[in-house]
Parts: sequence; structure tokens; C-alpha cells
Amino acid sequence: MDKFHIDLNQREVELVQRIDLRVTHRDHTEGHAAYNANKEPILTLLRSLSERNVVPPQRLSYWNDPKYNFGRVKTSRKGLFERNGCTGTEIYTHPHFIPYLRYFLFGPELPDNVIAEFEAKVGNPEWVTSSDVVPIGKFARDLTRRHRLDTSDAPDEFFKLCLDVGLSLSVAESVMRSVRQIR
Repeated sequence: MDKFHIDLNQREVELVQRIDLRVTHRDHTEGHAAYNANKEPILTLLRSLSERNVVPPQRLSYWNDPKYNFGRVKTSRKGLFERNGCTGTEIYTHPHFIPYLRYFLFGPELPDNVIAEFEAKVGNPEWVTSSDVVPIGKFARDLTRRHRLDTSDAPDEFFKLCLDVGLSLSVAESVMRSVRQIR
């Protein structure tokens, strides 16, 4: 849904058009070529976005804050790169950074109708209380099933959506855990 896309200036739009945002490639040669071609535009784009301070804070927290990462290893997503020996600008040019860049730019990767239905169910996020968490989680599971979303990706995408619509970290975590229950 375009409303979750961050506002890019013309130079940034041109940079995004130069970046291969695909997560998978046909073969190693194609992937390596994309990696080499992406280095300069990714770093230039991130520098520009940072200078303009346009990446929403919850997306930066998703990347930088260990509290937003519910894996076994209690470190931030950026910290996982560092633990694996990737440091400095290498982190941002690494092929596994592409999904995070996509989130920074475009928000959660869910169909527009799923986002719209979820937002309608949530309503004003300021009014969401602890008694709303279970019904919202069940609704997210129902959306995942009805729209045949990939059950390995859906929990994290709903987590991101919860953050982007303004729900608290604890509600987002509960919704993510609810969607993970799908078998």
C-alpha cells in the first residue's frame, strides 16, 4: 500500500531504480553481479535517507533495537550481521540486507487488500487495549489463511504492519506469535 512507502526525492527515486531489490537470483553469477552493482547506489541512498531523516522510527527500531528481534539470539537484526563478521558499510551492501532496505522503503510486504482489512479491524491504534490483542491476532491468522500468504513470511510481515499502523511493540509481538501458530 503506497501510504507505507516513504517519500523519496527525485535523486532517491533514481537511486532506487538502479538497485536490484530482488532477494533471489537465477544463479550465483547473476547474484554477484547484482551485489557489485548495488554497492554504490545503496550507500548513496541510505546516506540521503539518513540526512533527510525520512525512515520511520519504528522501522529503524526494527533494524537496530534488540527488543524488536524475537529470535533465539538476543541482539538486533543489525547485530546479527555484526556477529557474523559483517561490519561498517559491508552490512548495508550485503545481499541479505535487501529485505531490510525494502522494508525501510516500502513497508510490510503484504497485499494491499490484506493491509486495508487489517487496518480496518484495528481502527485507531490508540484505542487498542490488551483485550483486543487476541481478536486482532486471530484476524491476522484468518487473513493469512484466506489470502494464502506464505506462513513462513506472514508472522514477520504482520509484525511490521502492526508497528507501521501504530500498535505497541507488545501487541505487534502477540500478533506475530498468533500468526506463527498456523500449521
